[in-house]
Amino acid sequence: MRKISKKQQQIYRRRRIVAVIVLLAVIAALCGLVYGVVRGVQAVSGASASSSQSASAPANTSSNASAKASSKSSGTSSKSASSKSSASASKSAKASASASSTKSKNPSIPSCTASDVSLDLTADTTTVAQGGKVTFKVVIKHDSKRDCVIDGSNASRILTITSGDNTVWRSDSCPAESRQLLMTGSDKDSQTIAWNTTSTGSECQAESARSKVDAGTYVAMLSVKDHPKIKSSPVTITVQ
Repeated sequence: MRKISKKQQQIYRRRRIVAVIVLLAVIAALCGLVYGVVRGVQAVSGASASSSQSASAPANTSSNASAKASSKSSGTSSKSASSKSSASASKSAKASASASSTKSKNPSIPSCTASDVSLDLTADTTTVAQGGKVTFKVVIKHDSKRDCVIDGSNASRILTITSGDNTVWRSDSCPAESRQLLMTGSDKDSQTIAWNTTSTGSECQAESARSKVDAGTYVAMLSVKDHPKIKSSPVTITVQ
């Protein structure tokens, strides 16, 4: 067995120490390199996340602002449409109420008399064949300065057709709803009534059940049921 001298032992020891120091330095360098790489990766990841959050925040803000604006616009539009609809309905209701009050009899307004209104009667023809038809235009005209109310229905403003002393036809032979008219200023109410050259009986009958009148001369006239003095001029009709 070879014996190593003390000097050689010291040399070996020194070499081992140097080798250990070098190894430790290499390990330290590797650790530093690994740490640096890890820190670099973390820094890059952090910067990327921060950039993504920063980009997402404005988008969310813009989206929220857009949603709020849309909601506000929708609310405003809905409110505006609702207001317009409500105003339109209110206006329509007022107009309807006004028309209704105009057509309804107001107790504080007097009924029309012969000094307030006049009746005008005209025919589209004064000569007609048996079984033919005559169309009359009936007009109520307001002539006075005071307002008044009159029923303009066929049961109150009556068209009567006579032959001599005999009544042949009346517009009130069948029931009719009241049609109250408020007459003011120069108001006129114009309606038409057809006479199919038939005769009316004492009861309401369908037109097809009425008998035709004979050839001859007939006289048509307008009058107001509750005010006998309100009359039109007579119109003579010849049935051939």
